[in-house]
Amino acid sequence: MARMTPAGPDAPATAAIVRRLLAAQAVTGFGDGLWFSLWAIFFTRIQGIPTEAMGIAVGLGGAVGLLAATPVGVLADRRGPREVLVVVIVLRGLCMAAYVLVHDFWTLLLVQSLFSAVQSSGSGVRVTLVYGLVPGDRRLRTLAQSRVVQHIAYAAGAGAAALVLAVGGRPVFVAAVLLNAATFLAAAAITVTVPGVPPVPAERRRAGTQAVRDLPYVAVMGSTTLLALCWALLSTGLPLWIAGDTSAPLWAAALAVVLSSAAIALFQVRVSRRGADVPGAVRSARVSGMALAACCAVFALAAWPGSPLVALAVVVAGVGVHVVGELYYVAAQWGLSLGLMARDAEGQYQGVTATAEAATVALGPAVVTTLLTGLHAVGWLVLAAILLAAVAPVGPLARRALRDPYRVGARPPEPADGGVTATP
Repeated sequence: MARMTPAGPDAPATAAIVRRLLAAQAVTGFGDGLWFSLWAIFFTRIQGIPTEAMGIAVGLGGAVGLLAATPVGVLADRRGPREVLVVVIVLRGLCMAAYVLVHDFWTLLLVQSLFSAVQSSGSGVRVTLVYGLVPGDRRLRTLAQSRVVQHIAYAAGAGAAALVLAVGGRPVFVAAVLLNAATFLAAAAITVTVPGVPPVPAERRRAGTQAVRDLPYVAVMGSTTLLALCWALLSTGLPLWIAGDTSAPLWAAALAVVLSSAAIALFQVRVSRRGADVPGAVRSARVSGMALAACCAVFALAAWPGSPLVALAVVVAGVGVHVVGELYYVAAQWGLSLGLMARDAEGQYQGVTATAEAATVALGPAVVTTLLTGLHAVGWLVLAAILLAAVAPVGPLARRALRDPYRVGARPPEPADGGVTATP
């Protein structure tokens, strides 16, 4: 049975809720852009941690953090997603402030593990909160708007980081880290003002391992989240490729990020409509896989021109195809994760999704770097094959999952007494 919920808010109330959710996302997006543009310099040059030790601590901490998303999702079902999200955001702020006290491998490993745990947990809980607060016809639009706002704020934060790097000095870096910590506290304060979503009643709670034992759902997420390699292609693979194997100017890698961010801001809301239901999300996944595979082939071609201008044009063309793949991947991931999750277990299902995607994001740079440095152009073709293979089974897997009537996207069962069916 679906969870009984009160009537949804009217349009003005929904708009107010969405504005607050977007404001919180903008604040944390600015902080993320600030932090991820200077963290490596902060740890190595300001805190004095050796580069190798930093890399190992950050990698291990990220792996440990992946384990938290699903248990935190279960907690969101049982305590309410707003309440859990507020705690998660506050903990992110406290972990961020703790970075100023980190000066060696072990303390960095500890703080990084805690930070990664709350970071990976937050995305799934936030989607669960949007699902509970926003009517069905506006959920994907709200998620897309949130991503647009995040990208714009991220760019502003990266600009602030450029100033920090230009000025330099420990006091300036420490002030930047503490400013980032303050953005999380501000976002938590904003999130508190949105309405709460009732927790799942005790009599309808599912086992805390429901989502991880749901093999059809895990199979769909495990397959589609391989498309999250798209971010490693752009952030890791393309810069290495441009520097080592093409005649394109080095600044082409930065241009690629700018063009990608601008396209996401312009088109994510529109493209997200394509994944509004499970069949549309399956089609979006296929489009994404084919586009990302095509962009790999185009990037491989950039090694052939001897002219820097021609090589740059090929790279830009590849970025254009990559943007299509990224936009449709995000739409597919939202549509599939929301449509195939089980009723009364939304939080833990979004936790599984967040874990699968975070794992791909964490492993992506190593996979891409290994293939491109070892196989060069052939490495791009191997990546293309992986991306195509990832989307091949999505349709059959999604149809198999929809046979279970408790799915959010499945047709609800007819009530035996002819009454009104509970709304999911």
